[in-house]
Amino acid sequence: MEYLSQVIDETLRFVNISFVSFREAKKDVSLNGYLIPKGWKVQLWYRSVHMDPEVYPNPKKFNPSRWEGNTPRPGTFLAFGLGTKLCPGNDLGKLEISIFLHHFLLGYK
Repeated sequence: MEYLSQVIDETLRFVNISFVSFREAKKDVSLNGYLIPKGWKVQLWYRSVHMDPEVYPNPKKFNPSRWEGNTPRPGTFLAFGLGTKLCPGNDLGKLEISIFLHHFLLGYK
């Protein structure tokens, strides 16, 4: 079951269901030399986070073992959103994927 959980996390990292979210800047923010004024809307593209080689070495390789003993830093695994926008069904979603894979793999001929 532990490896199955790693496969699910890697699948969610690799192919994300929700691909973007929008946030509003609560104060002026300087980011990489750009000013994001207070009140502006910012689009966060999850794929750019999940495929960042500084966070996930060799990000285009499907590697469930990267989750072995590894808890991602806050803001680096966004499969179900982040913060107040976190999906309340994230554990249910992972459970459903586990049940599907269990029956699929045991019944595969």
